[in-house]
Amino acid sequence: MACLSLFVFLASLIVSAFPPCYVHGTTCIETERIALLSIKAGINHSDDQSLFSSWTGHDCCKWQGVSCNHQSRHVIKLDLRQHPSNVSYNFLMPPSKLNSSLIQLHHLKHLDLSMNNFNHSRIPDFIGSFAKLEYLNLSNAGFSGAIPHTFGNLSYLRYLDLSSYDFLLQANDLRWLSGMTSLHHLDLGGANLSKVHDWLHDINSVLPSLHVLKLSMAELQGGGIYATTDLPHYLNFTSLRVLDLSLNSDLNMTLPQWLFNLTSLVYLDLSFCALHGKLPVTIGNLSSLRFLRLSYNSFDGVIPESLGNLGSLETLLLPANELNGRIPESLSNLSNLVYFDVSGNQVQGLMPATIGDLRNLQYLDFSGNKFTGAIPESMGKLTSLKVLDLSMNNISGILPKSMGNLCKLQKLDLSSNLIKGAIDDLVNRLSNCPENYIRNSFFSEHKDGMWHLNVGNNRFNGTVPESIGRLANLRVLLLQENSFVGTLTEHHFANLRDLSEMDFSNNLLRLNVHNDWVPPFHADAIKMCSCRISSVLPAWLKTQTGLGSLCLSEAEISGNVPTWFWNLSSNSLFFLNISHNNLSGILPTLQYSVLDVIDMSHNKFEGLIPDLNSSLLNIVDLRNNSLFGPISLSFASANLIQVISLSHNHINGSIPFFLCNLTNLQALDLSSNNMSGELPHCWNQLSWLTIIDLSNNNFFGSIPEAVVSVTNLQSLHLQKNSLSGNLPLSLKNAKKLVVLDIGENTLSGTIPSWIGGLASLVVLRLR
Repeated sequence: MACLSLFVFLASLIVSAFPPCYVHGTTCIETERIALLSIKAGINHSDDQSLFSSWTGHDCCKWQGVSCNHQSRHVIKLDLRQHPSNVSYNFLMPPSKLNSSLIQLHHLKHLDLSMNNFNHSRIPDFIGSFAKLEYLNLSNAGFSGAIPHTFGNLSYLRYLDLSSYDFLLQANDLRWLSGMTSLHHLDLGGANLSKVHDWLHDINSVLPSLHVLKLSMAELQGGGIYATTDLPHYLNFTSLRVLDLSLNSDLNMTLPQWLFNLTSLVYLDLSFCALHGKLPVTIGNLSSLRFLRLSYNSFDGVIPESLGNLGSLETLLLPANELNGRIPESLSNLSNLVYFDVSGNQVQGLMPATIGDLRNLQYLDFSGNKFTGAIPESMGKLTSLKVLDLSMNNISGILPKSMGNLCKLQKLDLSSNLIKGAIDDLVNRLSNCPENYIRNSFFSEHKDGMWHLNVGNNRFNGTVPESIGRLANLRVLLLQENSFVGTLTEHHFANLRDLSEMDFSNNLLRLNVHNDWVPPFHADAIKMCSCRISSVLPAWLKTQTGLGSLCLSEAEISGNVPTWFWNLSSNSLFFLNISHNNLSGILPTLQYSVLDVIDMSHNKFEGLIPDLNSSLLNIVDLRNNSLFGPISLSFASANLIQVISLSHNHINGSIPFFLCNLTNLQALDLSSNNMSGELPHCWNQLSWLTIIDLSNNNFFGSIPEAVVSVTNLQSLHLQKNSLSGNLPLSLKNAKKLVVLDIGENTLSGTIPSWIGGLASLVVLRLR
């Protein structure tokens, strides 16, 4: 008996030492296990099967996404977050239903239902009864309707994320926040808070404990900032580290001064908020700031010197404002800066030589400003730089040799400036960087080497170095609108297997490759306008089966167009420019093409105007050929077309009435053909039409009132026809008309005095 008692005693010690949940397989509470299975039945995880694969057996505490208290065995954590493999948004998920059995899990401390699709159902009120809840994430879960006021009962809640980008949640007030006295993280991004006129006052109740506040895309009203009186003394900002009010365009205000009392802020995002005024000097008070984004507002004035006080700053994003003046020298103090973007402003003057002090900089975007002078030599000290965009400025001079040190560059854009000289030294040195001559076979995921080079629209000269073919990761190569000379050979493309977009247009270049050359790349866009290609359309184009854009204008190409070339247009080609060549032959039907821009002007094509897939057409330019016959009926359904240019052909017949149904038409040029008949009276339906040129044809009859009543008409050419009668009275309302040429007709009557009231008129021809 004594031995039996000792055994029972030892057994009880073992049981107490090891919690029941982990002793054997039937230890989780049965009612909670049944509740979990009911919840599972309503959740559709067809895109992510891994979660419920472990939900077998009796011990629910071992199921994935479930955690239990070690002593009480109650479920305290339920994580059903979706991790989809091939979709980005929850509304693409199969719909789920949240089973009310969830209420059985009274002891929950952590609940995550994010990235599901609860099909616009309402958030259950009973979630507010989980008195022990500390973490609640319902973000992007497809819930809709009002946020339950019962959430105010969650006094232990530290983390609340209701953010959603389907904009289905809304609240009329946020007073329920006052009960969340432990809240550290609040994210209501995407919820409609437009009716919460005193939102800052309501949030103030949790400010003492709040570390993170995110209200992006919440339709916040500017009045909510000012609804609380004496804000600087009334609000408690001591704990706030993250503030995101981005994408609230109704704020429409200047920066409130109390904002600069948030000295603990690490992250501040006020982009897309319609903010205006000047950036105050007090912005330098935010000494803990690491991330600052004020993009896409209307800030003006200079960049304050005090920004240089933010020594911890890693990201500074100021694009798309109206900032002017120079880059302050004080910004050289920002030694931790990694991202610096001031693009799309009016910043001017020289780039400071001290830019080279920002040794940790990886991303620098000064594009779309008014910078002048040369790129400073110190730019070459930024050896960590991955993206450098100085495009669309007035930068001049030659490239500093030091830029060849930027071996980590992945994107270099110097386009639309006044930079001159050669690029040989830069390309040669960059091509010798290990990051560039070793091709990354997983390029789309790992952009380790130079993949984007754009020096277009400058004054560069000299030859294009063959070493450019060693930039093995290059995908975008844009050299257009310069003065490059010489010959491009197969060596220039030798290792460019990833090249998808190239533009050598409008230089003095010639392409010289073998007739049987097979390019290593399969490009999306090839633009070699004005480059001397060959005497005929090059056969290597046959290999570019995914081509979307092709420009070979002014390329000295002649002869008939081979059949294989037209097959490109039925695959993926949407932009085609083969104008200003000596191509000939009859154009085939292109009803199955996907072309939306066609320019085959200034060639020797003949025959009828081909039938086109008009549903996609945007621009058609077939002028200066030898086409004949009437305008193709395929234009009748060209509802998107903006430009029709068929001048200088031998087209006959009258103007078809279906042209008046092309309501997006902006320019119509049928001049110098053999067309005849009266002008139709339906022009007033074409409200976007700005140019009409019907000159040098055989039209007769009067000028219809509707022609000159087109709302936006700026240029009207009717000369060299047989039009008769008086000037239409509606002409006096053509207030935007710049050019009016009705000479060499048989018009009669007096020149009306009101013609002097056409204030925009520059050219008037009545001879």
